[in-house]
This record gives sequence, C-alpha cells and structure tokens, in this order.
Amino acid sequence: MWRRGCLLFLCFLTGCAFVAPPVAPPTKSSREVGGVHHIVKRGENLWRIGRAYGVEVEQIAVLNGIGNPDRIEIGVRLFIPGARTVRLVRKNVSATPPERRPRWAAPLPRKSPPRRKTYSKPARKPSGKSKNTTRTHRPKNRKPAYRRARGKGPKFSWPLQGRLIRRFKSSGSHKADGILIAARERAQVRAAASGRVIFSDFGPGNMGRLIILRHHGGEYHSIYANVAENLVRKGQSVSRGAPIALTGRTPRFRTARLHFEIRHRTRPRNPLSYLP
Repeated sequence: MWRRGCLLFLCFLTGCAFVAPPVAPPTKSSREVGGVHHIVKRGENLWRIGRAYGVEVEQIAVLNGIGNPDRIEIGVRLFIPGARTVRLVRKNVSATPPERRPRWAAPLPRKSPPRRKTYSKPARKPSGKSKNTTRTHRPKNRKPAYRRARGKGPKFSWPLQGRLIRRFKSSGSHKADGILIAARERAQVRAAASGRVIFSDFGPGNMGRLIILRHHGGEYHSIYANVAENLVRKGQSVSRGAPIALTGRTPRFRTARLHFEIRHRTRPRNPLSYLP
C-alpha cells in the first residue's frame, strides 16, 4: 500500500496523469465586429451622430444611403460601423458641417435672387393680316442626372467576370441597390475604378464582409459585399483593376457570388449604366 501511494504521488508530480485537454483559442464572435443600429431622435443630424460615435460621417452616409446629412427623419434606423454599444447623442454638443461641403453630400438649394419690378409695355393692336409666326419647340430628351454626370466621373470596369444573376431594382417589394454576379471559389474581386478604401469590415444586415471605395473626391462610391476575404484595409489607395477581395461561400449563399453597387452622392444607381 505504501509503495502504491508513492507511485501515485510521483505520477502526479511528473504530470503523467490527469493531463487536461488543450483549450482552443477564443474566436471573435459576430457581436465583436460590424457595428450597431442607432435610431434617429429629434434634434439629431449626421454630424452630431458621427461625433458621438467617433465615426466618419461619410461612412455612415454611404452605408445608409443618406444624401443630406443636415436633415434626417426621426425614427430612421442607421447602421453605425465599428460601434459596440448605442450611445447618447447630446443636442448641446456643437457639430457644425465643414465650411466646404463634401462632394458626397447633396448640394444645398440655391437662394433665388430677389425679383425685380418689371413694367409691361402696352399691348399692340392686332393687325388685320394673319401671320403664322407661332412655332412649337419640342424639348429634347434629357438623360437622367446621374447619366449626364457619367462623363465627368470615373470610368468603371467590371469587378468580376461572371454571370449576372440579379439586376438593379430601385423600387418594389424586391428592391435591389446593386447587381449580383456569380463567381467561382477564391476568385479575385478587382477595384472597378481607382480610389481610396473608406470601409473594410463586416457590413449591415446580410451583406457580410464589405468594402467601400471612394472615387472622384467622394462624389462616387463603389461597394463590394458578400466576399469571403478582404485584401485591403481602410485608408489604403488602390488603382483600377487591383485585387481587393476574394470570393467564397458565405452564410447567406451556398455558392460564391458578389454584390456590387455604384453610388452617386450616396444614392444607389444602376451599375449597368456605368459599366462598359
């Protein structure tokens, strides 16, 4: 009995028995990445909200499609990237817009000049001779504003070669802010135009990993969502055609595919109107 007790004691000291299994390193949960949703209250604007969370106003505007940062409807649900908790936006904190209005924001309405007093001339008496002097001028068919601005903006190219499986739809029950392109596993997603990365993280809702590129001084943005791996980081400048992400299976889709958007002044536009 004494010998058995000694052997057990020696095994305990040398670690021969009672070895605990290795503990796996902790992994990041979905709550630690992405952001939170903020409900707009009375007296809040995008400048105050961005200052309260310490997030760039441009990021919030593009991710939520806000064109005018000065006025937001009460009750709107905004996605705040990078935030972990909902914060209180103080109304007494001064958060005035910059002196030079950013190019991504909707232009301010121009003030109409004061009307000048006009004195009408007395009407002439109609002459007896009838002259056919009236002409009808048909207005020329003008293209939408975002197509007229296409020539001034950047030249976009396809970010991925694949089959188009969903088109852009601006209204209706099945609204789609961008197009969906089928892809193979681990295919490279390339920048549609030269620009700077302003967001590279998990996006709102079911968009998964997401990248936003800023083009033409912020007047245009391109969005690449549902990617498996981000190859660029925030603040990085990329050239047109440079690889920025890799496709793969995501929790939302069983097959690899890319969600692609083009936004003009933070508003979603049909990408097919800009792509060659």
